[in-house]
Amino acid sequence: MEFIFTNLPELKLIYFTIIVIGIGGILRGFMGFGPALLTIPVLAFIYSPTEALVIHIIMEIPSTLYLLPSAISNSQKKEMAPMFIAMILSIPIGMYLVVSLDPQIMRRIISIIVLFLVFLLARGWKLKSFIGFKTMTLSGTLGGFIQGAAGMGGPPIVAVLLSRDNNPDISRGNVMLLMAGIVVFSIASQSFYGLMTSKLITLGLLASPIYMLTTYFGSRFYSSSGKNFFKKLALIFLAIIAITTLIASLN
Repeated sequence: MEFIFTNLPELKLIYFTIIVIGIGGILRGFMGFGPALLTIPVLAFIYSPTEALVIHIIMEIPSTLYLLPSAISNSQKKEMAPMFIAMILSIPIGMYLVVSLDPQIMRRIISIIVLFLVFLLARGWKLKSFIGFKTMTLSGTLGGFIQGAAGMGGPPIVAVLLSRDNNPDISRGNVMLLMAGIVVFSIASQSFYGLMTSKLITLGLLASPIYMLTTYFGSRFYSSSGKNFFKKLALIFLAIIAITTLIASLN
């Protein structure tokens, strides 16, 4: 275990990272998405961006298993199938191309698209009657590609799912189902490309209890009263993610 605890960051940064992981867990439990946009930049400051992706995915495993029963029971599995299949098939392609693409340019494009979708959704725009097999397949392909290439496939997918105007339980269930797919197939892709190491796996497992505990609290909050303003908070968070990512990519 010595190789894990060598060259540790200063104590203040460790505390800050723990807080960020905790907030990420609350978001995961409440909304079903979003923690990667908080935890990965912080982890990438300590380690490399690729190592940060691996640590985060490993950290996600217990929480994904915890949220999976709710995702399965509340999601529209048949309607989500085209998006799910397209997403998991395109994650390895995005991961393969990450070495030849400028991630900052991709983040800018994604941020602008998400902000545009959030603006439309906030004005009452709905796509439910227009979303069919082709649209679901296309959005799943785009989300999977972005996840593999830039580690942020969640926001574009969530923006499309929220536009369906389902009730909060179904919207959250659909989001959690797709996010579970992202976790599982990101692990498979990272393993295939040799990104998984014993050090990164151990670091992810060490962080997972904090993340799991706060995921539980976030889920409890949703079940108690959070569902009443789920969509509004999800749109606000999507907008914050998009704006923050856009600003960061311009620096």
